[in-house]
Amino acid sequence: MKRKFFISFLVLLVFLNFSFSYSQEKGKKKERVIALVGGTLIDGTGTQPVPNTTVLIKGQKIEAVGLSDKVKIPKGAKKIDVSGKWILPGFIDCHIHLTYPYNNMQYFTDTDSLATLRAVNVLNMYLKSGVTSVRDVGSPIEPMQAIMAGSSLRYIDTIRLFSCGQLLTVTGGHGDGIRGARGVDGPWEFRKAVREMYKAGFRHIKISPTFTLEEVKAAVDEAKTLGIPITSHGGGLSDTTPTSMTRIAVQGGAQCIEHLNEMEVDVLDLMAEKGVYNVPTLSVYRELYKAKMVPKVLLEKRGWKLSIHETLFKEARKRKIILGIGTDAVGQFMKLYPGIYFTELKYFVELGADPMETIVAATKNGALILGKEDELGTIEKGKLADIQVIGGDPLQSFDVLGHPEIVLVGGKIHKFK
Repeated sequence: MKRKFFISFLVLLVFLNFSFSYSQEKGKKKERVIALVGGTLIDGTGTQPVPNTTVLIKGQKIEAVGLSDKVKIPKGAKKIDVSGKWILPGFIDCHIHLTYPYNNMQYFTDTDSLATLRAVNVLNMYLKSGVTSVRDVGSPIEPMQAIMAGSSLRYIDTIRLFSCGQLLTVTGGHGDGIRGARGVDGPWEFRKAVREMYKAGFRHIKISPTFTLEEVKAAVDEAKTLGIPITSHGGGLSDTTPTSMTRIAVQGGAQCIEHLNEMEVDVLDLMAEKGVYNVPTLSVYRELYKAKMVPKVLLEKRGWKLSIHETLFKEARKRKIILGIGTDAVGQFMKLYPGIYFTELKYFVELGADPMETIVAATKNGALILGKEDELGTIEKGKLADIQVIGGDPLQSFDVLGHPEIVLVGGKIHKFK
């Protein structure tokens, strides 16, 4: 009797286990398989283009990349013929302020709701342009939280947002008093502010001068403890601060410097030695000089001119500092989106970078700056399928960029032609 009961019990366990496993498998949504077939691949690593390539995508990730006669396409896959087209990684903007108002009147009447809608509008413009990730380096907390949550919950279908939350500056420092910035003073306040940004859901930090070395070290230490990247403003239009600020940021351990503004060349040596990244944001400075919006104190007392930024860019390249693409087009220059991103690419080439090097800056380097090099930036097996398909050879002219025929974000197809 006991033996029969034991056998019956085992049979029941096996049946229940089978039923549970079957229901789990049945409940799983089959991952969609997509094959981009026959295009010329620029994979973002800097290697030469490869014609007649197939990129196989399963779910959100790249399953295989190779010559079309070598990649086996499974039965039932959605095949997209991209013969005669060019396949590139989605581009990355490492310096943007998505919520910034378009003019002073908007600034004084702005709300978090409007800021959120304005940000989503820019993100959607970028989606149609082939930019698939942005790093926002200073915005009000609630709009950033709303967009990140909305994307996660699939309320909105747009590109990837990596937000720093509020810019952390000092009382009276660069950015203090504007929406999207927080004034903090002393090492412990910087440390606490980093913790608060982390608690609010942000996984990137940006600090701004005029800080002390102790303040930078505290912020950097806390960010490293939490495992998140930290970048520093490297001087800007509202600064009348000493040029030593960029040196202090680098000495304090900042992983990236925003802008190339009035610094001694040996600071670039220090950046190269420590492996510090840089996002030059050249195009917006050219626009500021054209619009005569650079403060007189910088022009007359400090000798600022466009060639300062251009020369530092050339010196940074000589030192093989990893450079990313960022726009920083705030205020009236918000109207230049999305085109200013591609103006920045062309400016890199104008100043001596070759087209492939510039594409790497927009893709692989951007992922390095985000700390997402294992997931983004290149078209390789296992990476997230953030991809654009364009109609011409970008190595011949960047004019073909900015209006892709197909964009994929995490394997989700967006067609624009």
